Amino acid sequence: MLLVALAVSSQAAAALSTTNAASLFKVKNSININFASVKLNYGDYVAMFLTPPVYDLQATVMPYNLSETYDLHLISNYTQLNSAGSSLVVMIPSGPGTYNLSVTFISKAPFVLQYGIVTQNYTAYPHLAGKPVVLATGVWFLPIVTESYQSNYTAYTFTSSVTELSDAKPVPSAFSFKFPSVVSLTIFLVISALLIYVDAFVVSDTYWKEKSQEASRKRWIGVILLVAFTLLIIYWSMGLLGVKFT
Repeated sequence: MLLVALAVSSQAAAALSTTNAASLFKVKNSININFASVKLNYGDYVAMFLTPPVYDLQATVMPYNLSETYDLHLISNYTQLNSAGSSLVVMIPSGPGTYNLSVTFISKAPFVLQYGIVTQNYTAYPHLAGKPVVLATGVWFLPIVTESYQSNYTAYTFTSSVTELSDAKPVPSAFSFKFPSVVSLTIFLVISALLIYVDAFVVSDTYWKEKSQEASRKRWIGVILLVAFTLLIIYWSMGLLGVKFT
């Protein structure tokens, strides 16, 4: 599991009980900041590093679907990323879904915030410009946001929507391709014209045979079934070729 790279298991006991800053100094200001939503590949997760460590670190997660579960870890002083130490928040979705992450803390001094993705394949996120940071062999932290904050004695709240994508891959189908719209319409019209021509010939032939008393009731039943089958094929062709009349 990627979480081993952050050594949470060795520091978890101390992580979940951070210092209560309210008893140490008076908060002068509060700031709320919303980050853009994050989309994770299956098996990856998000982490937030706060350097130097902050006070009264807390985090909550609100799944959009109550059936979605997650693991949440707080570390008050994580030293494997840099010698100065960092407060660390790690949120690990247990499966595909969308989660609203909220992190609150109090800063006593200026700090640097790094928020991003922990992954074993950072090349899967070519749209992110952040430089990958090695956490362990084959495990990287890919920053999405790196910002410095100068406000002292300030309470911060950071929120972000996190969506983990499914690992399910679509099953290839012989009909999974898409025709260009003009080609689709042309093929559809040709198929429809041929079917209608056959139906028109059969109906016309049956009608004249009825005039000469050569057409039976069974033949007319067959004609009706043929027309119904033709309409079914035309309808099926519309769906297959993606033809829409709107």
